[in-house]
Amino acid sequence: MAGPDAGKPLSAYTELRADGSTAAGCWIYTGVYADGVNHAANRKPGQEQGPAASEWGWAWPANRRILYNRASADPAGKPWSERKKYIWWDQEHGKWVGDDVPDFPVDLAPDSKPDPSVGGPAALSGDDPFIMQADGKGWLFAPKGVMDGPLPTHYEAQESPVANGLYPQQQNPARLVFPRADNLSAPSAGTSGADIYPYVFTTYRLTEHHTAGGMSRWLPYLSELQPEMFCEVSPELAAERGLEPYGWATIISARSAIEAKVLVTDRMAPLKVGGHTVHQIGLPYHWGVGNNAVVSGDAANDLLGVTLDPNVQIQESKVASCDIRPGRRPRGKELLALVAEYQARAGVTIETGNSAVTNPAAEGIKLAGDNGHADGGPG
Repeated sequence: MAGPDAGKPLSAYTELRADGSTAAGCWIYTGVYADGVNHAANRKPGQEQGPAASEWGWAWPANRRILYNRASADPAGKPWSERKKYIWWDQEHGKWVGDDVPDFPVDLAPDSKPDPSVGGPAALSGDDPFIMQADGKGWLFAPKGVMDGPLPTHYEAQESPVANGLYPQQQNPARLVFPRADNLSAPSAGTSGADIYPYVFTTYRLTEHHTAGGMSRWLPYLSELQPEMFCEVSPELAAERGLEPYGWATIISARSAIEAKVLVTDRMAPLKVGGHTVHQIGLPYHWGVGNNAVVSGDAANDLLGVTLDPNVQIQESKVASCDIRPGRRPRGKELLALVAEYQARAGVTIETGNSAVTNPAAEGIKLAGDNGHADGGPG
């Protein structure tokens, strides 16, 4: 804060002002140092507080543990369930109360109606819990704002050995693809070559990681906790592919191949989908290049292609198809030859997996010189 309160930490982001009298590096963290106390270090045991556990650590924004929690009460402000009540309207005191920080104007009564002439947050009624929506409502039917609406649905990922069980369209037709020789995609279920990459790898961070590899790999104490790249596989997949616990495995995608130590675990349970078994391989982010990195090794990112979701253009290809085999990967030209050999066996080209409509015949689309079935979708 500026003026006579200069240097005083703000208690909440609602205290921020656009006149230069306040400052915040990131608004969502405003309040973590309210009253000059580091509330992120709060450690009151759960059995000594309510169900929201608001005195253990600090959650952004405003130490609120559940967003849109006004929805835990009915339009009249009464809990939908006494057993699970969370936030409710206190008629006597004229405010929202409960086990969490209300995600709603604290003094806006349930029966409040806005002035028709106003806009923005002031235009919300007392029974509009979804305050980040223009109308305050939760949308199942989204008439605007999404490129692949108006109803939520399911599509398989850009690469998947599983056919879409809902309809013939395999991938999201509005996804953003980048057909390039250095960004090839594996064939998906129902197309020739899909069996060359029969498994699914999924990527994730570990508890010991600080945001991402770019930060973690420089910190000795975090590197000591997670010193080596590994892959998680089920006992069934380990037996099927001859993988030894704590031995080496090579994971091959349509773009590259990496090596990792093998962790055999029940965490990566095989799935039964469409009458056949689908094995998953878990690959944590973290390791990779860096001359001064404390740890070294291959990176899961090397296996990934670039395909973006149509709305916020975040990478949807952090799960993809692959093969896995025992032993370390080859180096140099031999590594490139291994990847190229898989590509050739699968018949991968720049067009593979990049058709917007994956089954034109099922959509009633007739393509000139085509048999009605485009690459990338189930037959």
